[in-house]
Amino acid sequence: MRNWLTPLASLALAEILAGLTLRLNVDLLVQYSVLLVVTPGLMDLRGDVYGAMGYRLTKALHLGLTQPRFRTRYNLVNVATAYVVSTVASIILCVIGYTLSLLSRLGSPDPLSLLFLALSSTIIVFTILTPITTMAIIHLFNRGRDPSSFVAAIVTGIGDFTTPFVLITTAYLHGAFPWVVKLLVVALLTSICIILAIYVSRSSGLKDLVENLYSSIIASTGSSMGGFILASRTSFISENPELLGVIPAFNAVIGASMGYLGSVLNIDIHIGYEKPYLAFRGRALIGFIATYASIFTASLISLFASPIEPIGVALFLLVVSLSTIIVYTTSTAITYYLTIYSYRLGWDPDNIVFPIMTTVVDIIGPATISLIGALIL
Repeated sequence: MRNWLTPLASLALAEILAGLTLRLNVDLLVQYSVLLVVTPGLMDLRGDVYGAMGYRLTKALHLGLTQPRFRTRYNLVNVATAYVVSTVASIILCVIGYTLSLLSRLGSPDPLSLLFLALSSTIIVFTILTPITTMAIIHLFNRGRDPSSFVAAIVTGIGDFTTPFVLITTAYLHGAFPWVVKLLVVALLTSICIILAIYVSRSSGLKDLVENLYSSIIASTGSSMGGFILASRTSFISENPELLGVIPAFNAVIGASMGYLGSVLNIDIHIGYEKPYLAFRGRALIGFIATYASIFTASLISLFASPIEPIGVALFLLVVSLSTIIVYTTSTAITYYLTIYSYRLGWDPDNIVFPIMTTVVDIIGPATISLIGALIL
C-alpha cells in the first residue's frame, strides 16, 4: 500500500496546484478557449513522453541493459527520443487546436503565436523534467527500490503543474515578442528536433521513437478532445469552477495508477510469470483504495478555495466518488488487455500502455465528471 499511496498522494497534492492555475486564469481561458483544448493535450504529452522514457530506463536497469549512471549512451538516446516526440506532437496539437478553434469559433491567437506558446512551454518543461526523472530513477534503483511506482507520479505531477503554469504565463507575455522572434524560436526548436531524430535513428533507437511517437500523438490528441469537451462547456465550468480545480488531480492520479499497473504487468510478462492476472487483480484492488483516497483528499483541499454550502460540498464529493469508481474500473480492464495484447503483437507495452491510458482517462474523466455533475449538481 505504501508503494501506491505515497506517490499517488504526492501527485494529487501537486495536481491541486495545476487545478488552481486553471481556476485562477478563467478569464484568459475564456478569451483564448483554444488553450482549454491544447493544455490537456500538452499535459498528457508530458506523461506520454517522460513516462515512457522513465519506464524504458527502469526496464533497462532491471534487465541490465544499461548502468545506473546519469551519463550513459542509453540515457542520451532515451532523452533525445523524448525531445523529438515532444516537439513533433506539440506541433500536431497546435494544428489540431487551431483547426478546432476555426470550426467551433473558439478564441485563439494567430497560428505562429500558438506554435510559439506550445514549443516554448515544451522546451522549458523538457529542461526541468528530463534530469529530475532520470536522476530520480537512478537514485531509487541504486538504493534497491523499484522506481516503477514513482515514475508516473514524478512525471505527471511535475509535468502537469509546470505545463499550464508555463503555458499560461507565456500566453500573457507573448504579445511582447515580435513575430520575428517567435519565428526564430519555432525554427530553432524544430531544427534541433530534426537533428536529434537523425541521431536517434542512427543509434538503433528508431523503434522506440516510432512507437512512442505514434502512441503519444494518438494519446495527446485524445486528451485534447477531452479538453474540447470542457471548452464547449465553458458555461458549466464557470458555474462549477471547483470541478475544474479537481479534474487535473482526478485524471493524473488514475492515469498514474494505470501506468504503474501496466508497467509491473509488463515486467511480470517479460520474466515469464505464470499467472500475471492474479497479481494484477490484487494490485488493482490496492491501487483503487490508494487512488480513491488520494483523489478524495485532493477534492477536500481544493474546496477550501470555494465558498460552497455544506450541501454543495456533499454533492460535489458524491460526483467525484461516483466518477472515480466508474473511470477507475473501466480503465483497469482496458490496461490489462492493452498490456497483454500489445506484448503479443511484438510491441513494447512501456511505449504503448501509459500514453494510451492517460488519454483514455483524459477523455472519459471530464466526460464522466461533467455528465454526473450535470445530473447531480
